[in-house]
Amino acid sequence: MMPASIVRALTNPAFTAAEFSPTQWDSAEDKAKFANALMKFIAGDFPRQSFTKSLYRRLSNTFGHIAHCDLEGFYGVFFERDADKIVFVDQTLRWPHFGDPAFTYSDVERAVKRRLSAANVIEVFRMREADAVRRRELATLARLQEKYGARTPPPASDLGTVRQEPSPLTGQGDLFAA
Repeated sequence: MMPASIVRALTNPAFTAAEFSPTQWDSAEDKAKFANALMKFIAGDFPRQSFTKSLYRRLSNTFGHIAHCDLEGFYGVFFERDADKIVFVDQTLRWPHFGDPAFTYSDVERAVKRRLSAANVIEVFRMREADAVRRRELATLARLQEKYGARTPPPASDLGTVRQEPSPLTGQGDLFAA
């Protein structure tokens, strides 16, 4: 779940048609509708039920994203894990928004990037992913300690004296504890 302050920063105020240029194929209202749907989708932490066919079609043609075969493939690549969400947001933020707004969604891309940057959304996912990695690593550590026992090096006084014996492989001296 996204923090309430980030949800507000992403969704308020709603984008309006006055902020965008119509294209030959889409109205300024269509552009605003897409921008608001995308912000709501991100603010809701990318819920599968909100990833509609129309959102997928437009999103797969903006921010340098590609279709990934179909809606399910696109969703699976970008939205199932926090690490994937980082990739999506990072690619979205880095996209240079080419083209004339009268022919492309570059004006929408620019406005969405400003909102994402201002809300610092990527840091939420980075922190959640770092926490998930830490939890996985601690679980692995606990499993290995259970399997092998918690091993700590013996105190220096228990090491005894060190003697050197020739190695049967190299003939050179190897160190052994006495």
